[in-house]
Amino acid sequence: MEVKEAFEVLENYDLWLVIIVLALLATAVIPRLLAKYPFSMPVLLLGLGAVAIPLGLEAPDPIEQGDYKEHLTELGVIISLMGAGLKIDRRPSLKGWSVTWRLLGITMIITIALVALTGWWLAAFAPASAMLLGACLAPTDPVLASEVQVGAPQEGSEDEETEDTDEIGHGEEDEVRFGLSSEAGLNDGLAFPFTNMAIAMAMAGAYPGN
Repeated sequence: MEVKEAFEVLENYDLWLVIIVLALLATAVIPRLLAKYPFSMPVLLLGLGAVAIPLGLEAPDPIEQGDYKEHLTELGVIISLMGAGLKIDRRPSLKGWSVTWRLLGITMIITIALVALTGWWLAAFAPASAMLLGACLAPTDPVLASEVQVGAPQEGSEDEETEDTDEIGHGEEDEVRFGLSSEAGLNDGLAFPFTNMAIAMAMAGAYPGN
């Protein structure tokens, strides 16, 4: 991003401060307020972003402002993946992480193929677009799925442990949540080859020989 573009972004400095402070406040307060309701914090933050445009911020232009919006998006992905990773307190092992390997190596591959086939067959997408659709929709989003992921490491006390808790402190009821958390933190790396495949198909065609 050039210096001139940076100053243009800071023209609404006061408004940006208000939005950032409201977002930070929301991350601390909203989860407790919405614990018993079918709403999640990411949905409300998306709504805050939609409201920010009528308040005076210009709608983002991905073409003219693509460089620094790309970097901001990368930063957001890194933070969300780091948050998902910090929630996991299970030691790495083939057996303990078996649900993760199955979600990544079997379920996600099948989902990419089925979504790509559906996009090509029903929506009449070009093969490259259908492959890109599958690569984008198959991975579990670590932010939007945060409400059904595991809690912070060592959450709760010894008094709250049940008979279902195993020898390393993980209950059977947490297996699905652990699978979603671990898969959401690792699936982007597996999705990138299929994203690159879609780009290659767009450039050279879908014929395997190309």
